[in-house]
Amino acid sequence: MIKIMLSILIDTASALRYFKKSDPVMFKLLKSGLTGSKTIVIPVPKKPQEHFSTIVTSIIGQQISVKAASAIRGRVLDKLGKITPQTILNIPYDELKACGLSGKKTDYLKYNAEVWESTRYKEFKNLENEEVISELIKLHGIGRWTAEMFLIFSLARQNVFSYGDLGLMNALYKNYNYKPHFKIKIKDTVDSWSPHQTLASLALWHSLDNEPELS
Repeated sequence: MIKIMLSILIDTASALRYFKKSDPVMFKLLKSGLTGSKTIVIPVPKKPQEHFSTIVTSIIGQQISVKAASAIRGRVLDKLGKITPQTILNIPYDELKACGLSGKKTDYLKYNAEVWESTRYKEFKNLENEEVISELIKLHGIGRWTAEMFLIFSLARQNVFSYGDLGLMNALYKNYNYKPHFKIKIKDTVDSWSPHQTLASLALWHSLDNEPELS
């Protein structure tokens, strides 16, 4: 039963009904995000063969601006033609690094390309969230936050919230008038959003006009 539930598309109508009864603040945020002039983009599941490219994009974008990351990814794509484990393995190290990558990021990409086929990426759609996270953090350069973003934007999981995301936490503090030390209140609120934590996350990012990019 769990594995069937994992593949269900994000259900905005159900979430709106849920929050209308349980959380007026989140209901207002989500309704605004779904009906305003700039609406929330609802994630859809990506194909397994797209997952490696997403991981590469995520690593490229770490600790640099969106503009710089886009430029570097463009150069990598121009050089490779297509971002796959094999094209990363085939390109000489120095040529890959010359696209604008640091030595550490180049190491990450080369290592991850070597081990990618040993991950359970073809099974991701049927694995529970924590199982996917456990697989992803075995890769170099991938931590829990990146894995949680992967769950949201690549697997379109319905029930994901990242306590490690500064934007989400700031939006929660702002909209609920919470302070960082209100740990029990925060946890109770986030728990109460289940099974629609992903849409709550998207609504919070939208309220700050600060939705992450992971493509």
